[in-house]
Amino acid sequence: MNQKKSGGSSNAGGAYYGSSGGSLPLRSMSSLAGETILAFFNWSLVVEYISIIWFYPMGFMGFTGMEAFLVMMFTPILLFGFVRHFLGGKTGVLVRMAALLVALAALYPYDINDPKSVEKHELILWKNPHVTKTVFVGIGLALDWLCQCRAFIANAGSNQRRERVAFSYMMAIVFHALIRLPYLSVNPFMTWKNWIVFGAALVVFAAVVLLRESTEESERRRPVMEDASSPLTTGIGFGGVLFMSQLFLSTYGVIPRWLNLGPYPAGILVIVAMIAGVVISKKTSMLTSRNTLIFMVVVGALYGFCSGTVPTAVGLFGLVLGCILVSYTMALWNVIIEKMSNTQRPVSMFIYAFITYTILLFWAIYVVSYKFVPWYLGSTLLRERHQTMVIAGILAMGAGALNFDSERGPSSPKKDSRHSSIVSYPPREVFYGMFVGLVLLLLFSVNRNLSHPTQAAVAGNHYERIVTPTSVENIPPTEIKSMIWTIHFGYDNYGRNSFPNITDAIRSHGANVIGLLESDLSRIMTSNRDLVEWLASELHMHSDFGPAPSQNTWGCALLSIFPIESSKHVILPSPEGELACLIDAIIRVDGVAVNVIVTHFGNTEDKLDRKLQAEGAAAIVSSNNNMPTVFLSYITEKTGGDNYKTLLAAGLEDTTTLKRYCEYVFYRGLEMTKFERWSCGEISDTEGQLTNFKIKKSASGDATN
Repeated sequence: MNQKKSGGSSNAGGAYYGSSGGSLPLRSMSSLAGETILAFFNWSLVVEYISIIWFYPMGFMGFTGMEAFLVMMFTPILLFGFVRHFLGGKTGVLVRMAALLVALAALYPYDINDPKSVEKHELILWKNPHVTKTVFVGIGLALDWLCQCRAFIANAGSNQRRERVAFSYMMAIVFHALIRLPYLSVNPFMTWKNWIVFGAALVVFAAVVLLRESTEESERRRPVMEDASSPLTTGIGFGGVLFMSQLFLSTYGVIPRWLNLGPYPAGILVIVAMIAGVVISKKTSMLTSRNTLIFMVVVGALYGFCSGTVPTAVGLFGLVLGCILVSYTMALWNVIIEKMSNTQRPVSMFIYAFITYTILLFWAIYVVSYKFVPWYLGSTLLRERHQTMVIAGILAMGAGALNFDSERGPSSPKKDSRHSSIVSYPPREVFYGMFVGLVLLLLFSVNRNLSHPTQAAVAGNHYERIVTPTSVENIPPTEIKSMIWTIHFGYDNYGRNSFPNITDAIRSHGANVIGLLESDLSRIMTSNRDLVEWLASELHMHSDFGPAPSQNTWGCALLSIFPIESSKHVILPSPEGELACLIDAIIRVDGVAVNVIVTHFGNTEDKLDRKLQAEGAAAIVSSNNNMPTVFLSYITEKTGGDNYKTLLAAGLEDTTTLKRYCEYVFYRGLEMTKFERWSCGEISDTEGQLTNFKIKKSASGDATN
């Protein structure tokens, strides 16, 4: 059914959405843009703040008390009547502007010229930069999230006003994922100095636009319907949508990474699926049916079982399923916000929402962090339960969407003759926004394609170029310059993004075969960043991400300027502790096949795990037919210990007699020419090890292997 033309200011919704024809409605476009900008920064903080909280629990490998800052997300339970009234109109806009500016100021990565002058280990406000950031970003998020959720339940007098809130937030989620595409999974507005300043300017601009808007219509009230939304089911639905959006919609690369696919170009389809979700979000009869929920549970289950190190065909099938899940999750934002605006007990609804969200959030953390959680908090119960986590998230969303009256909707006691509630497409302004998104997606995709690390790009940046009058030939190096580095999820010692620092360090040492440990950042608690994608593109190297995030390890990755001819991902035995990952890859150097193994064993206290893992890794080394081997490892064993001896018994040699405990470089069938240990300074609290190898002349017979 087509929208009728707006009758101007006399129409309760006319100030916000234009007609289906005529000139571009500048007022409604500017209002939608302003609301979307504020929603973008709100969503950015929601995604970023979990990683800020998690920094110290990650470092200390256990509860530290910083987890309590999650309560900053719970401020909407304070939305009693007088609070809702106070935050209405211009006051709410001013509060949001101030809150976002405080948060952005706290995120600004100021220079630390004297590391000795700041505290890195004791959790002390002002003295510890990360604790200070946690507090003030939390305050900003708490106030802004309070105002954003107030807008969700504003119960405004027209469908159009409520829809503007819903669609602006959905568009913000799309643009959040979109802006991370050219920046290789990083949100620049939360990370880089100039972008944070630019973000502050955008926040002020958006606030000015919304302050100029008349509050008369935006504050007009309507009665709640007799069949008001249930606080319980609506709260569960909101908690589910919030969690699933954070899990899969906060970036473009998580869906394909779960399936052993690269984030580019597969991530383009994920963003398109998000846009499709916005487009279908008003098809409430389809989205809220039980059949749709059953179908989505099946989709979620199949997606979960397609995840992991799977054949490419299975991964592509899983990608289709993942895109369906993305569209469904995005579309439900409109349905859930509609129900939230019609609940009679919003405080109860938010309590149920954040209980649901917290359970699902800790579920997502427990599936990989179970070793560091006490058993009485359910650690072993949720070990490696990522498939059931996805199904639980879908069921939570579905609980909020079911029983939605699609013919009437909870937006008015009766149909609005000026804007029928059964219109099944978004307003025109939203289509303009999505068109802008598609144009940006095209431009960003072209940009990514130009910087994508193809073999030609790798050769052009790392091989020796010989130019003759008739040809240009790239000659690859004949020496392996290996590096092993535990990069602790891409944070420096102050909890800041260290991607550029890691890039510069690797580049300065000239390493051409690199093993990275604790490299899997495709999780909620690390903001779904992707260090491997970043390094592969910035350093122009081939990459192997290692076991998928859905395989619940902390990650190990391989970067190489030599083509990776084959690769196997192995999960080593871990009956007691955290899962241990291993990459078993083959590269070709100077015409010789070389086996490169990257692995991370379990923790010190898990003796049985480490014993079994050493035996498993040794068996892999032995099975490779005496192929020249570089073994880049974190084996959690003292030099000369039993597990150390197990690896040497498989035919490996150590690179030095110096005592170590965690990181080791072993080798077989190669000539070692250099070994070096170096401190990573403030980039990481671990060391790096560099070892150079040459192919032995006796190995030339393996050139065709």
